[in-house]
Amino acid sequence: MKNLFLALAMIGLFAAAAFAQEASVVLARVPFDFAVGAAQMPAGVYTLERNTAAGMLTIRDGSGLVKAMIQAIRMENSKADRQPMLVFNTYGGRHFLSRVWWANGPGQQMLRTRIEKELLAATGAKQVLVAGRLH
Repeated sequence: MKNLFLALAMIGLFAAAAFAQEASVVLARVPFDFAVGAAQMPAGVYTLERNTAAGMLTIRDGSGLVKAMIQAIRMENSKADRQPMLVFNTYGGRHFLSRVWWANGPGQQMLRTRIEKELLAATGAKQVLVAGRLH
C-alpha cells in the first residue's frame, strides 16, 4: 500500500512538471484598443497564459478577470533567445491580436476572423509588435 501511494505521488509530480513546462504567463501593456477573436479589448495591461496541450490562450485584464479564451495554433520558435512578444495585425487603425511569442518556446497564432479577412482584402495589413515580459 505504501509503495502504491509513493508511485501515485511520483506520477502526480511528473504530471505537474509536464504541465508547468506547457503553461507560460506573459504580462504586456498594450497601448491601443484591440480585438482577439470576437472579444474587444481596451488599451491596458494584460496577462496572457498559454496551455499548448489544450491549444488555448487565456487573456486576463489588469485586475485578473478573464476577458477572452481563444483557440490558438502552436507555432515553432526558430530563435533560441526569443523574448516574449505580442504581434498585432493592423488594418486602417484597427488592431487584431495575431500571434503570441513566448520566451524560448513555441508561439501561438490566432485564426483570422471574418471581419479581419474583410479588412485585409479592403485595406492591406501592417504588423505592430508589443514587448511582453515573463510574469
